[in-house]
Amino acid sequence: MPLLVLGLNHATAPLALREQAAFAPDELEPALNEARQVEGLEEIVVLSTCNRTELITSGQHSTDSLTRWLGSRSALDADTLSGHGYVLEDAAAVRHVFRVAAGLDSMVLGEPQILGQVKQAFADADAAEAVGPTLRRLFQKANEAAKRARSQTSIGRNPVSFAFAGVRLAEQIFEDVTQQTALLIGAGEMIELFAAHLRARGLRRLLFCNRTAARADALAHKHAGASIPFSELDAYLPDADLLVSCTGSPTPIVTRAALKQALKRRRRRPVCALDIAVPRDIEPAASTLDDVYLYAVDDLQAIIDRNQQARRDAAEQAEELIQQHVDQFMHWVQTRDAGAVVGELRKRLNREADELTAAALAQIARGEDPAKVLPRLAHTLGQRWLHTPSRAIREAPPEDQAALQAAVKRLFDLDNDA
Repeated sequence: MPLLVLGLNHATAPLALREQAAFAPDELEPALNEARQVEGLEEIVVLSTCNRTELITSGQHSTDSLTRWLGSRSALDADTLSGHGYVLEDAAAVRHVFRVAAGLDSMVLGEPQILGQVKQAFADADAAEAVGPTLRRLFQKANEAAKRARSQTSIGRNPVSFAFAGVRLAEQIFEDVTQQTALLIGAGEMIELFAAHLRARGLRRLLFCNRTAARADALAHKHAGASIPFSELDAYLPDADLLVSCTGSPTPIVTRAALKQALKRRRRRPVCALDIAVPRDIEPAASTLDDVYLYAVDDLQAIIDRNQQARRDAAEQAEELIQQHVDQFMHWVQTRDAGAVVGELRKRLNREADELTAAALAQIARGEDPAKVLPRLAHTLGQRWLHTPSRAIREAPPEDQAALQAAVKRLFDLDNDA
């Protein structure tokens, strides 16, 4: 059964187009039901994230019909979709789905969230009764391929974001980072990411500080932390095992002197300070203090660059593993298709055999000699079955003759006949 992927992603389409093509959660079920009305379409899964919208389908439908349907849902015309999208079929489609699940097609190479999104996309389609045996097996094998790629290579083991890299640095400094207190200064996207990583890691206590108290309060509420007044920042520095700062201040917010005073109250307990602001929020001279481990943007970027290269190296291994799974899946498809062909052959043979047998039994009932009727039956059946393939060989162009004749010999084992 033909497999097809029609989609667009961060590499082919700008954000504005991706937003138009995206499916909101409450739109998904009716969209899946509607898509199944496309002529020839038998199964469909819709994968819709901030970075991609993809229709993964099986059936005898055309690319044009699927494109028209997506266009009708997204108000994107066919030219826009063809100019910013991609169409992949059969083995290429299978490989794409497996690579997406493994994080090999992500904006951040090897990011782990996509596998969960792939699983959810299948679960949603399954709940809407939009999948059958082909896509069920495809997504089962995609999950297996992704898990193998992540467990047998380093594709996801090296942090490639400031937040992830910063948390890993903290884990190298503290024996148990979950028992530490983090003080986060600022309220922008980067602080949000750090807070999410730290909370997911199970950090004991999160403190939020911002010039605008309401924004610090909102972050504290969202991430189960506490907010502190900006005017009292220095008083809370001794509580900070992990200090993260990212504001738009033109001058340092945390001075060397303030940290020196904080260390006296900390009794030589180390501080991991991550300054991801430009200009810097933490006075660079603070790095000269014993027990202060200060990392700025360039330090984190150097770690990220090394890890991105490590992920690229690991991706080569992961690609090989993915290809193995693609080959296995396509073998299953071909074997299943071959079984269907054999089944059709058997039906046709049985139908013609039944027809000729009925005629032969009628001849015998009229008194004809069975010794003559039965050979005639066998001869007629053989002639009928040889007619179509014989004509195909005779009428085939010269360049196809050798392949056809070889196929016939192999199928009927003619070379081994006595």
